[in-house]
Formats: sequence, structure tokens, C-alpha cells
Amino acid sequence: MPKRLWVALCLFVSLTSFAQSPHESVTGKSCARAREVLEAGIKAMGGLDALKAINNISREMAGVRTDEGQGPRPIPHRGDYYRNGEAPVVNHPKIKHVHDLRGQRLSDSLDDVIFGGQPLRIRNILIRDSAINIDYNLGTMEVRQLPNAAAARVNRSIRYPEILLSVVWDRRETLRYLGESHYEGQKQWVISFAHQNGAQISLYFNAQTGLPTKSEILSDHPALGDTADEIVYDDWRPVGKLTLPFRHINKVGGVILQDLRASSITVDAKLDESLFFAPEGLAKVERTPPARKIVKLGEDAYLAPGDYNSVFVVFNDYILALEAGSDNQSSANVIAQIKETAPGKPIRYLVSTHFHFDHVGGVRGFIAEGATIVTTPDAKPVIERAAAAAHAMRPDALSLSPRAPVIETMKGKRVFDDGAHRVELYEFSNPHCAEMIIAWLPKEKILFEADMLDITYPDHIGQGGEDTAALLGKIQELGLAVEQIVPVHGQMGTIDHLRRAVLRDKANK
Repeated sequence: MPKRLWVALCLFVSLTSFAQSPHESVTGKSCARAREVLEAGIKAMGGLDALKAINNISREMAGVRTDEGQGPRPIPHRGDYYRNGEAPVVNHPKIKHVHDLRGQRLSDSLDDVIFGGQPLRIRNILIRDSAINIDYNLGTMEVRQLPNAAAARVNRSIRYPEILLSVVWDRRETLRYLGESHYEGQKQWVISFAHQNGAQISLYFNAQTGLPTKSEILSDHPALGDTADEIVYDDWRPVGKLTLPFRHINKVGGVILQDLRASSITVDAKLDESLFFAPEGLAKVERTPPARKIVKLGEDAYLAPGDYNSVFVVFNDYILALEAGSDNQSSANVIAQIKETAPGKPIRYLVSTHFHFDHVGGVRGFIAEGATIVTTPDAKPVIERAAAAAHAMRPDALSLSPRAPVIETMKGKRVFDDGAHRVELYEFSNPHCAEMIIAWLPKEKILFEADMLDITYPDHIGQGGEDTAALLGKIQELGLAVEQIVPVHGQMGTIDHLRRAVLRDKANK
């Protein structure tokens, strides 16, 4: 995905005279040259007729996810580990992607283990206007209507060149030729096109083979700011009448995020029909969209629910918030809810539980509010980098009113108490993250935690991991009389949900 955003749209203007303006002439030449590059790429892959004639295509892929925004500890010098061959491998995903174009069906299966030991076995199916989401760990299946299913199928498959170039061909009036470049020492032709969702995507084609080398787009990364996202294509081999890449590399800001290699790719083979149906024995569930209304947990203690839950406590003179949300928009929503609940009181503290990018993505909004960030030593440089990141694409509150973050780190224990309210913070190491903070509200008997126990459906608790067992062990070590658990991910649960997840993990080992 891109190192830069190419924002010029290809606008065709009706001619009202025989003469063209210089701009129109340049625009026309740019589109014409880009089309030549695209046609050469399509030809190198087997030709437009062969791409359009695909009835179905299946891939089995496996590899590594080397996510610098996850893992036990942050990477001190971004990119150095990758260049030195010491990438911090976090996951080993196995993927099966089956796209039945003629039948308007798609099946995506993922088998992995989240860092910390929790198994991740899911399958997402799109059939015409329906979506089926299967979670084998939880033993659940969810069926829902999907009005934009056709677009969803394309978006789930556009990462693969045979779909990508077909989409580009259908949008060829938006093409632009961006010039020549080099990638890995080889000359490239670079073009761009406008996706129907408005995104400008740049495509690199090898000048010698004509084959696409990579696609790139500029994204607003919550922790890294304006960032180039890339998908690199490598190891091209013949598959029937087509030539396809057997290696896909995802990069964020030039750093490898995921490296997958295909063990098999088949075109127009007999499909395994079982991939498009949920197996027997799974519990049918219906996911309730996260409530956006504040939930009162106790006297002056509140839950701000969302895709990433936050909790805040209204002390006598200030507000303490737990977790910022995953991005700038989610933190803006939480801050608005806090101000509505307790108008006039300053948000003095935000507790950020650990350094993972999806958990520090919302801190910028709280920094803009003047809140002091309480976090772990590992998370401090990550938050400082997030605070300094440029967000020119989508300016947020901190972009508009810059200020340096105030960060206080903690180890062991820290207590906030004004006589009427009390929150105890405990930092400890677990297999998911070397430095993690949990929050204990003794009056309410509520524990707030991130990632170690996710509660998607309270009636269906899956197998936990080593991190789940570590959380239960820490609660027992501290002697906390926990009754309820508020996870960052999912719905409220009880201490029994935690015990059941640990027991399932032990039973499956």
C-alpha cells in the first residue's frame, strides 16, 4: 500500500472545439499511457479474456505475521529487525480463500493462534446477499443479511491480482500514468486508478515482465499517522492459462507486516461445497451491535461501550479514564460521552493498558484534552511516537491543537483514591504482553482488562490461552474479590467466564 497518495482524478471533459487545452492533452496522454501499462500487465497474467473467464479460484496460503504493533515488547528501532533477519514473529496464519465468481460465493478460512495462546479458527462466508460468520473456538455461527454483498466480495478479493486488475480495467477511465520508478533494483512503470470508494491506489508493474509488482495506498494509521500500505506480489508461476503470484507480502510504512506463501492455487477446479455452509452442531448467535449509550457500573463509575470498551470514574475533582479506544474517532466519541456525563470536570488521567497499536490508537484525543497518560515503560515511546505522527489526511484534535504528551509510567501498583472513589492499577507480565495494566474497582468489585479475555458472546466462552490463565493467576495472587469483568473487547462478563476459558484451555491441551 502507498508511500504517497496520488489524489488527481482522471476527469474526461467533453470537447466543445477542435482544440484541446494543454491540461486536457496531458491528461489524455497520461490515461492512454497508463492503459498501455495496464494492458501489458493483464497480457502478462494471461490476457483479459482469461481473467474474465475465471469461474472460481482457490488458494491455500501460510506464513508469518511480524507485526511491530503486537508481540511481547515494542521494537526499539523500526525496521532494523526486518533488515537484520530478526523479525519478531507474532503469528503463523494459515489461510484458505475460495472465490466462486460465477456462483457469487466466497469462503475465507483462517487458522491461527493469537500471541498469548488463544486459538483463532474462523470462517467467513459470503453467499449472494448473506454473510455467515463461523467461530470454531466459540462453537458459534452467525447469519446476517448483507445488502452490499457484491461489493463485499470484491473488497475481500481485491488483494489478489486477478481480481485487482479486473477491477482496474472496469475503472480504466480513472487511470493516470505516474512515471517510472525502481523497486528492489528493477525498473517499474507506475499508474494509479480511483477505486469506486474514492481511494486512489497506485500500481507498480515490472518494466521487463509487465507483471504487477505491488499495489500501494496511503492510509491514516491510528498510531503511525499518514502511512504507506503495500501489497507486494512475488514468485509468479503458471496456473492453467494464467500466471499468478505465489507470495504476498504486506507492508506498513515499509515494514513487513505479513508474509504469506501459497502451497496451492487452483482455477476452475471442483469446489468443496462444505466450505460454503456452516457445519452441524454450532450454536446460532446474533451479535448485538455495541451499545453507544453510557452504562452505569456503580456510583460515579461508567462504561463507555464500543468496539473497544472504555471505563471512566468521576472523582471529586477530576476524571480518570481507562483505555482510549482504537483510533481518533473512537476516542473522540468516548471524550464526548465523558463530557456529557460529567460536564465541567477535567479528564486528568488516561490509563493506557499496554503498547499494542490498536490500544494506543486513541490516545491523541486525550493528549489534546490535556490528560496525563498513565502507562507502562514499554508503551511510553510508542505513545510519544503516536503523538508526534502526522495526520494530514484526517486531521484530529491534536493535529489542530498540538501539544506534547505528558506521560507517567508505572510498575507494580498505583492507586487513585480521593476518599470517595478508588481505582487500583496493577502492572504485570503475561504471555500476551510483557507489560500490561489491569484496573480494579474495589467498591464495584469490577476488573477492567484488555486482550486476555474477550467476551464476544457471554453464553459461549471459547478456549483461553496462557495469557488468560496468567490473568486468573494474578487475580488470585492479589486476592481480588472480582465479581464482574469488563473486557476491552466484547461484553461484560463475570469471574466465572474467566474460569471457564481457563478450564477449556487446560482440557484441550
